[in-house]
Amino acid sequence: LKCALAAARVLGREQPGWREAMVRLGEAIRERPHVFNMTKSRFSMDWFYPVLSGAVTGSDARRRIERGWERFVVRGQGALCVSDQPWVTVGETSELVLALSAMGNATMARVVFQWIVDRTFDDGSFVAGFTVPDMTVWPEQKITWTNAGVLMAADALEGMTPGGRLFLHDAWKGDTLPHLYGPSL
Repeated sequence: LKCALAAARVLGREQPGWREAMVRLGEAIRERPHVFNMTKSRFSMDWFYPVLSGAVTGSDARRRIERGWERFVVRGQGALCVSDQPWVTVGETSELVLALSAMGNATMARVVFQWIVDRTFDDGSFVAGFTVPDMTVWPEQKITWTNAGVLMAADALEGMTPGGRLFLHDAWKGDTLPHLYGPSL
């Protein structure tokens, strides 16, 4: 919604309904989590996506990440896809890196990224996931979104492109785009 509002502003089209929807969604995520489908609470994405998206920021973001850390993170390996299965996914771990970076915890984001940086096939593409503790790669397919997630996480950590700032909470001022392309936006 923040991106949509920023794009609308650039196009000269105010969208007050979108702004209201953004505010209400943020309030619901922070203050009324019970209104959401809690059957998905076993998925790590349900835990860190509100931080990644910027719906939860600041001290609330830190508390949310801290509350789910032991449930979803296997130290030295990465993020579990779901809390009740022994499968670490490189995609979710990359997205967790993005969330940590977005909230300003670049140090921990770098630590988590190092856990997955060598989880590759012989051709250099990243594995989708692996089981713990036996480290069986599963599935064996090469998945594009996994590799895209790793690239986005690396960009957020190293600032290789202007897009690496897209998720940074501090880069957003109100509903404007972060200064990805210079002061003209």
